Amino acid sequence: MKSLIPAYLTALLPLFLLTALYSHPVKGQQANFVYNAPAGQCSPAVIELQNTSTGYPLSYTWDFGNGTVAYTANAQATYTQPGTYRVTLTVQYANGTSEAWKEITIQPSPAVAFDVDVAAACQPYTANFTDHTPGAAVRTWDFGDGSTPVTTNSATVMHSYTRAGQFDVTLTVTNAFNCTQALTKPALINITVPAITLSGTNITGCAPLDANLSATVSTINNDPVTRYNWSFGDGTSQSTATPDVAHRYNGTGAYDVTLTVTTGQGCSASLTAGQLVRAGSPPANVSFTATPGTACAGDPVRLLATATNADSYSWDFGDGTTEEGPDNDITHGFKDNGSITVQLRAGNNGCYTAATPVTVQITGPAAHFSFSRSCSNRNEFVFTNTSATTGGATYEWDFGDGSPLAYTRHTTHVYAQPGNYTVRLTVRETGGGACSSSEFQALSCFRADFNTGASAICRGSNIGYGVLHVPGQLVDHYSWRFGDNTVQNATSPDITKAYHQSGTFTDTLIIFYKDPATYCNDTVVKQQHITILAPVADFTTGLACAGQPVSITDASQPWPNIPLTNWDWNLGNGTTANVQTPAPPGYPAAGNYTIKLVVTDARNCKDSVTQTLTVNPTPFLAMPAPQYKICEGNSVTLTAQSDAAVQWSPNDHLSCVNCGATSASPVADTRYYATTVNTFGCAVQDSVDVNVVPQVRLAAGPDTAICNGTAVRLWASGAASYNWAPARYLSDSTIANPTATPAEDVTYTVTGSNDAACAAQTLQVTLRVNPLPEVEAGPDQTITTGSAVTLDATGSADVVAWEWAPTDYLDCPTCPYTLATVRRPISYSITATNAAGCTKSDIVHINLVCNKEAVFIPNTFSPNGDGANDIFYIRGKGVNFIQSFRIFNRWGQEVFKRENITIDDVSSGWNGTYRNEPQPADVYIYFIEAYCDTNERFELRGNVTLLR
Repeated sequence: MKSLIPAYLTALLPLFLLTALYSHPVKGQQANFVYNAPAGQCSPAVIELQNTSTGYPLSYTWDFGNGTVAYTANAQATYTQPGTYRVTLTVQYANGTSEAWKEITIQPSPAVAFDVDVAAACQPYTANFTDHTPGAAVRTWDFGDGSTPVTTNSATVMHSYTRAGQFDVTLTVTNAFNCTQALTKPALINITVPAITLSGTNITGCAPLDANLSATVSTINNDPVTRYNWSFGDGTSQSTATPDVAHRYNGTGAYDVTLTVTTGQGCSASLTAGQLVRAGSPPANVSFTATPGTACAGDPVRLLATATNADSYSWDFGDGTTEEGPDNDITHGFKDNGSITVQLRAGNNGCYTAATPVTVQITGPAAHFSFSRSCSNRNEFVFTNTSATTGGATYEWDFGDGSPLAYTRHTTHVYAQPGNYTVRLTVRETGGGACSSSEFQALSCFRADFNTGASAICRGSNIGYGVLHVPGQLVDHYSWRFGDNTVQNATSPDITKAYHQSGTFTDTLIIFYKDPATYCNDTVVKQQHITILAPVADFTTGLACAGQPVSITDASQPWPNIPLTNWDWNLGNGTTANVQTPAPPGYPAAGNYTIKLVVTDARNCKDSVTQTLTVNPTPFLAMPAPQYKICEGNSVTLTAQSDAAVQWSPNDHLSCVNCGATSASPVADTRYYATTVNTFGCAVQDSVDVNVVPQVRLAAGPDTAICNGTAVRLWASGAASYNWAPARYLSDSTIANPTATPAEDVTYTVTGSNDAACAAQTLQVTLRVNPLPEVEAGPDQTITTGSAVTLDATGSADVVAWEWAPTDYLDCPTCPYTLATVRRPISYSITATNAAGCTKSDIVHINLVCNKEAVFIPNTFSPNGDGANDIFYIRGKGVNFIQSFRIFNRWGQEVFKRENITIDDVSSGWNGTYRNEPQPADVYIYFIEAYCDTNERFELRGNVTLLR
């Protein structure tokens, strides 16, 4: 039996066997896996198995329970048959093995099978379908003709097809396990009708007419025609088993023939051929006359026929030409001279009666000529006169190109331009004769050529070749001789040709004419006229190792001055790319892979190349663990298992750089790489991280004195984690800088650690808590605006300093006792400080009420310039501002006005003038609108006496 153990594990078998004998589960090293299964897990099923084992496994062995195994970390199992399978994962660790297993149940999918009673039939047709699927629960039929699918529990179903065509039929079956499978039978149903074609011989003539009729019938699947039912159109019918029938038509007339066929499968079709058979009676009294009886060659002669019961006339003019048609009165010009006998047959439905022949005399010359094109000069034509004359004659040639006429018996002519020309020869008799004759012939003057429509084209592309200037009706065939030594003969002037070589080529065309005596064959040669373009696809590959990316480099060469624009890669591993340099692909296993490159240039020319890539095996390399952690100053043993030599890097702090196991003692975090190279040059590299936990270098804040109720932020540094004890009064005992709010003296011990497995350090910090002083600001007070208030604060005996805030209106902001003349409602805070620098505060609120009695307005003033009582103005306290100050004389005239002024402002008073004129001594009325310091509005009005 073939071993299922991979080759790279052979060297490790003794170790595996030993550990298997003595293996035991180790804490933190446990085999386990999960799997993702498709919905329903119906066969065939592909199950993705994902390894979730803990620890640092060395190897994996999967047993899928279906006779197959795998040795990768994650695996994929395919189950083609239903059943319950035990999947076992065995994980090898450095000090033992661990095993985990799970059962997977795969349900059977339905094996869909169905048939139809008859697959090919005529429309309309009802087909009977039968499902033969074992265990089917629900069936859905799609009949392929656009009708709505039918879902049923029954095994049989009928469906009617109403139109011709081929139809796919699909049956989708779901079984009791909810597994679904579908089967489509392409073009299973073929619905058609027979196609009929009617023909016959001897189907026109004299009655009684023995007609032979024949049918050609096309049926589906060669379904044989079993019956031909003929309706002959004369009131009779006949049924035959063969497609041929003979029938006598006794009466005259045109008859419609109808055929209905029936096939072995019951199909039927009909066809009616209108007036297929025509039977007639011989016309009577048939005769004709020729007028004149004597005429010059080419002149029209009237032929007039008479007949009873004739519907057609068949003429033989005796000069090699004939004519048949329904006209009994025609003209004909005879081209030859002499005695010519004309014959006539008059017909009725193909039944003819011959008339007595009539002879006409044609006199004078009969013009005839032939011509040929010169082989040395394609524009030159030689004309040969073959006219028949009975005496002397003159000749006149008209070449149809407007050139001068020629008068010789024979002649040549060179056409200046290619084209189609009508040449006329007129022959006139001399010696007193009046007859003349003309013949017209068409000729073509041309110079043969061809083109391709392109002077450069991609290799392998179809090139269109077209013949130019040559009338196709003259040609027998064309022979193409190409520059790649291939020959192509054709009757069409247009062909296609593909060159499969690159380069510049000469092509030759030989034209063979139907009448080489008239038109000699042409040969057209075009030297170096077509260039076949093609880039050259090529690429190189680097060393290929299984499971590793392979470098692929484009080495394609473009056609000169035409850059490459596209690269299409098939990398042979199921992937493609469309860039010049593809990302290095990987190949999962050693072996041969086919890589194909198709390059395209700016003219869309392509080339391809295919190469076989040999992928070499990759060496085995296994690392027991991806990561280690050590305390600063310690070491760890690193191990790499391989079937080739191992090289470690970097070599810092390693005991051995080319050993499978080495001791590492780095002073900082270091990633070490193990590299192995086999004889093919394939290398594998893996890495292991050694994380170094540095020693703790703990520092902490100093001892601190604080006031009771205040917070202080502690701090420590030099470690990764911290723990403060005791935890009371702390915002968080596990951070470097907790906030402490102690109510009493306390000593905290902080422990700093970088890792639980490495040594920690401790320090202590003492907090001393000082008491706060006592302070009272006094009761809140309410006063009138403009009044003074006394503030008297009291406190404990340890108070050494006082401070009021704000200081507005205060006479001593640092005294416990002070006076305040406030102008607005205000709150004062008193802060007391003791000898330890601890503070405490209290607040007193001062409220104001508006009192207009605090405003003084004089009742007299004497503006005489003596400096005493010269100005009448508003005085007082507790007023924020005067909105309006107005004065009127006894006649109501306003003599003074001020707005938005302040109290006690002499400059805003009245000096006893109006418009700079002194006012007489008298009594004047004043009106005042004002606002207290509380922003309350009030009015004052009265009179004042002005003295002079």
